[in-house]
Amino acid sequence: MDARMTVEECLEMWRNPYPRLARMREEGERPVAFFCSYTPEEILHAAGFTPVRLMGAVRTITHADAHLQAYCCSLARTDLDMALAGELDFLEGAVFVQTCDTMMRLSDIWRRNTSFPFHGDLVLPIRMGEEISLPFLVEEVRRFRGRVEEYLGRSIRDDALEESIHVYNRNRRMADRLYLLRRERPGALDGLSATACLVAGFWMRREKHNDLLHHILEEAEAGKEKAAEKLPLLVSGSVCATPDLYELLAELDAEVVDDDLCCGHRYFDAFADENISPEEALARRLWQRVNCPAKHQCLEDRAERLLRQVGDSGAKGVVFFLQSFCEPHLFDIPYLRNRLREELGIPSLVLESELQSFSRGQLRTRLQAFLETIRGV
Repeated sequence: MDARMTVEECLEMWRNPYPRLARMREEGERPVAFFCSYTPEEILHAAGFTPVRLMGAVRTITHADAHLQAYCCSLARTDLDMALAGELDFLEGAVFVQTCDTMMRLSDIWRRNTSFPFHGDLVLPIRMGEEISLPFLVEEVRRFRGRVEEYLGRSIRDDALEESIHVYNRNRRMADRLYLLRRERPGALDGLSATACLVAGFWMRREKHNDLLHHILEEAEAGKEKAAEKLPLLVSGSVCATPDLYELLAELDAEVVDDDLCCGHRYFDAFADENISPEEALARRLWQRVNCPAKHQCLEDRAERLLRQVGDSGAKGVVFFLQSFCEPHLFDIPYLRNRLREELGIPSLVLESELQSFSRGQLRTRLQAFLETIRGV
């Protein structure tokens, strides 16, 4: 298939992945939902499940308001709303990682008000990246593996888990190549296309996504296209549930050359060590990868990484794209914006979005004003 057609299919999945997910059971797959990039997907993969990520949907809330307050983020509210409406009945279950308050409560609400066969929880240490937390994390990964095995009624073989780790590490290496390519040769692969190809992997078996990335990279790396000059930007935040932000920036002659998103660069950050026990390898990867704001580590580390990303990518501005009421991310914003401005002279824009009241027009207006400020128009 032509690479352009592949990208278009990925974009269509990004806009609305649920029709594809609904067909999975008919095709013999066993989809299990996850919500957070800290989920050890390799355990689910080795057990024969297909991990699929739920990132909400643009919709009106009809059921979830009876269970979650209006000030909870729209990702949690719209995902719960779909589950309560029976629109996610193709799932075999879901995995919840204890990160923010909303997601911790969503696990209990989901368990009590839905009837999916499998329900898993992963309790991560509050302070990641410190020696004292690693043993706890190893045991928690082991406990999660045991919970999956209990549901299956059989053990997950170590060699199967090692193979899944290998498959996911290959995926991360290709994702890294994908991001490097879009930064260094935007004519071969623009930011919208690269992100769409990465995000599409949330809704397919990882081996199939590896084939997709391999195909895209082969064609893009062999190309000699030259791109028109566009204003380079970096996007930071939690998730982009739809491609609207990227599409609008492309329309406004701006290019996303890198990101700090948990559905982007943070998702594939760090590799699992294939030379140690699989449980310790998975725990160490989660422990050493870049933290999201829902976990406590030195804020300086997140700022230094963001500054380095901006410098390496050549971005001229940063767009912080957040879900409304996402307190962990909002707490970090003032400090990160100050560091960007004082040390690099980089301007930034904070955008908040709610999926149940999404306004593309308002988003475009604010982005256009920000870009004009950078260009000095």
